[in-house]
Amino acid sequence: MLRENRTNTPRKAVSRTARAGGASAQGSERHIVTALCYDLVGSTDLLHVMDIEDYQDLMSAFQRSSRQSIAAHSGVMQHEAGDGGVALFPIDLDAKDAASLAIRAGLDIVDACKRVGRERGRDDLRVRVGIATSAALIRDMERESWLQEPVTGAALAMAARLQVIAEPNSVLVSEETRNLAGRSHAFVFQGSKPLKGFSTPEKVWRALGHKMEVDRFHAYGRLRGPFINRESEMNTIARTWDGVLAGRGASLLIEGDAGIGKSRLLREIRRRTRDRRSKLFFFQCLPGGLRSTLHPLLHSFPGSTTRTGQMGVTASDVAALFEHNGIEDKEAIEVFAYLLGAEGRNQLLSNDNPKAIREKAHRALLRTLEAVSRSGPVVVAVEDIHWIDPTSRDLLGEAARLIGQFPIFLILTSRRGSPAEWLDAANPLRLSLRPLDSDETRLAIRAKWPEHRLARLPELFEVAERISGGVPLFIEEICQWASQSAEADEASLSENLKPVHLSAFESILDARLQHLGPAREVARAAAAAGTQVTLPLLRVLLPDFSKKAIASAADMLCETGFFTRVRAPGRIAYGFRHVLIQETIYNALLRKQRQVLHRRLFGAVNQNRGTAAWIDTGALAEHAERGGLIENAVELLIAAGKESSSRSAMIEARQYLEHALELCSQLGEGSAVETLQLAALTALGPILTGLVGLNSPPARKLYEDGVEIARRQPMEEQSKWFPIYWGWWFTGSDFRIMHDRALEVQSMLAKVDDPEIQLQVNHCIWAIDFNLGRHRETQEAIKAGLALYDERTARKSRTEFGGHDAKVCGLGQMALSLWLTGQTKASDAALSRMIAFVDRIAHAPSKAHSLDTEAVSAFYRDDFDRLIEVSARMADFARKHDMQSLSGLSQLFRGWAEAHRGNLASGHSVFREGLSLLRTLGAVADLPIYLYMHATLVGLAGTLGDAIDIVNEAIQKAEETGHAYWLAELHRCRTVLGAQAGVPRDALAADLRSAVEIAESQGATTLVRRARRSMQELGLVAGR
Repeated sequence: MLRENRTNTPRKAVSRTARAGGASAQGSERHIVTALCYDLVGSTDLLHVMDIEDYQDLMSAFQRSSRQSIAAHSGVMQHEAGDGGVALFPIDLDAKDAASLAIRAGLDIVDACKRVGRERGRDDLRVRVGIATSAALIRDMERESWLQEPVTGAALAMAARLQVIAEPNSVLVSEETRNLAGRSHAFVFQGSKPLKGFSTPEKVWRALGHKMEVDRFHAYGRLRGPFINRESEMNTIARTWDGVLAGRGASLLIEGDAGIGKSRLLREIRRRTRDRRSKLFFFQCLPGGLRSTLHPLLHSFPGSTTRTGQMGVTASDVAALFEHNGIEDKEAIEVFAYLLGAEGRNQLLSNDNPKAIREKAHRALLRTLEAVSRSGPVVVAVEDIHWIDPTSRDLLGEAARLIGQFPIFLILTSRRGSPAEWLDAANPLRLSLRPLDSDETRLAIRAKWPEHRLARLPELFEVAERISGGVPLFIEEICQWASQSAEADEASLSENLKPVHLSAFESILDARLQHLGPAREVARAAAAAGTQVTLPLLRVLLPDFSKKAIASAADMLCETGFFTRVRAPGRIAYGFRHVLIQETIYNALLRKQRQVLHRRLFGAVNQNRGTAAWIDTGALAEHAERGGLIENAVELLIAAGKESSSRSAMIEARQYLEHALELCSQLGEGSAVETLQLAALTALGPILTGLVGLNSPPARKLYEDGVEIARRQPMEEQSKWFPIYWGWWFTGSDFRIMHDRALEVQSMLAKVDDPEIQLQVNHCIWAIDFNLGRHRETQEAIKAGLALYDERTARKSRTEFGGHDAKVCGLGQMALSLWLTGQTKASDAALSRMIAFVDRIAHAPSKAHSLDTEAVSAFYRDDFDRLIEVSARMADFARKHDMQSLSGLSQLFRGWAEAHRGNLASGHSVFREGLSLLRTLGAVADLPIYLYMHATLVGLAGTLGDAIDIVNEAIQKAEETGHAYWLAELHRCRTVLGAQAGVPRDALAADLRSAVEIAESQGATTLVRRARRSMQELGLVAGR
């Protein structure tokens, strides 16, 4: 059960007297001292494998960087050895500041060690850091000399012991240091450790980055007062945690209105599970994050920025964080780096379709959950999932489904009434938090009521209880108001907090802000800025305020409980203590006031993204929209859509781009608006076809609307919008319509002087004409198109048009068409050129395309040995690149070949598995051939009636869609099957005549010969 361990009792806080300093009996003074000890790992081993001069240079560089890290954070070296040292942090600082600065210095030393190692090619250069705080006696308190005087206290010894047990490249801190710096850093509890020279085990914590976004409850709330009631909920949670400890993972969804205490309950769960869990992972969904891909995970990284000044991570950042948490699966790390849009990610993953990426992500998630839970029970908390983005939602839903396999407690919080049906498959335990009852409300009011106003509490109990409604956050605000108000009595409380047309909570906040003068405007500006704001950004939003006035106001808002400091590398920012406070203040602003603030923010951040690196492109678009800058908003939404698409976050990309199109309707008419519309449509088209289907009504309408707009653009701009024309052709409902559209595009763009556009127009034509059985036109289009091929331009076009290289496609299509028209040697030559070229360009989707062509070529020739060899290469390539459709094709062709080499039953089984997979994936690209194969195998198995039904279906579909290049063979196949089934000879002869006529009309000489040979074998007269 969840019970408080006695050893968890916090140490007694250091007294104010001790902090301020007090004289000792020996003339020394008592102060709080924070010590830092660092030491390289395995430096002696390095000495044995390195040249002595190189070793000395390495040590010097490391020590120089370490000293800089310490000095940059106000620390002073007390002692330095060859591979380590000890530093103290000034006693003239507040003890909390000294502890925080020491931790920042320790983390910087770790980063500096990594940097020095990289610069000198020593990936094995690692460091351990220990930090401890204690009371100490210092003899001479002169600032210039105190560090040279004896310092008597436990901090130095404990820091040294912590350094010894720290993992390489980590910072361990004592319980006292953690207590002092708990508001500015995040920590992971490492357990109680016995330390040499100390009689009792010390609670040890690993320090994380200097950022408070890790924990919203710390960032936005003060842990004041007792935890009131929630006994029933805690008992339920305790039973669930017992199950997790026994190896049965569980999911818990805590629901409730804003301010009801979800974060406080979560904090209590974290406290009570601390001693028996091996790890804690905390993720925070943020307001405005609904379209920001994986933003809860992204904000778990230290606040690094990309080259464009935006917040972002590198692939090495992702690897470091994952490996630090015991996740060493390189493929899983690679997938998450790709989804996060990390710099240096594996761009080859962009060649996979969104469905394949999603499946890879799910497999990566499974292996990640397995890895993190190997060392024992784990708690994973995700707050405010009503703000979750689609990619995070998909992964979190999958995690909830899988969690029962591992000793993991997944805890989610959400506002009441928010959609959570995506969790239904996991069937999480649900807890719905209600307001405190009357007795509990009075307990909470009494616990939080300001000490200097206790005399007035009895007369204010009833009105405070009534106005708060039992909502803990409202109770806190009422108590804050009572603390600030000079005349806090029942009359003034009722008057100031009278709801009228405003909500009660808005009234409470407004009453409090009235007492703060200029700070009220700073709070309003910060509310418009969003989840956090810096002093420089506030200066932009409030140009009439001086820097000093803004800083003073921010401090006042912190002191009065509106703001909390949110520290991150390189800046100090401010966030609201609770999101509901920010939302309420923002909603009270007039529309024009909001617009002015949003415009100012947009102007500054758009000019220099480093001004607010945490504001991503999508969030900046929202500021532009709210500021009335619609055209700027559309441009940014398109950019955000492209960014999301580049890492396969297709749902987010669709939302951005569809919203961009909605905003375009507000801009009226004109060429500038149409340019924006076309840009949005160009980006949205491939996303929509991928999500809802190539031939879906939404995709068709998008391209039809796009072509209508594109046709109105000047001729010199037509090439810019060719992707719209391509998509319009590609979404034709059948092959005949696609053929007509291809010719229409060719006619419309005939005067466009762009070789790549003309090549791709021919690409459209040869792809369709081949399927229609127009071999002469196919071969002409291929020759005309490939004469324009430019390999440098092709690198971009491969992804834009068809997903494969045009030359690979053209050579392969030529090889197949030449064989069908009886030019076998020329076909073999084209096939060889295709294979050599695709191996040279090393483009995975093009290689998959060429393997399919090789297999079809072997199928045409009835070369079963060759088909076995090609299908084996297809399977290997599919496994390597996780291409499910190629895997299906490999099964289909291998099954066909095995069935014809004497293993009919097993071959047919493998064939059916491949065809089933292709149908499931929606990747049945060559249906006439696949049904021909299926009918033939069913016929060989003796089920002639079923076989004839299959070939009848194939002929019907080919005639309906114009997919006619194999139609002659389908008629011949039906003839052969019909002869075995006893079909009248007149019907058989008619089928073969159709086969001959179709093949002759197409110029398919090889198929003509096949049909005539079947006539002879069956003893049928051709007739004309």
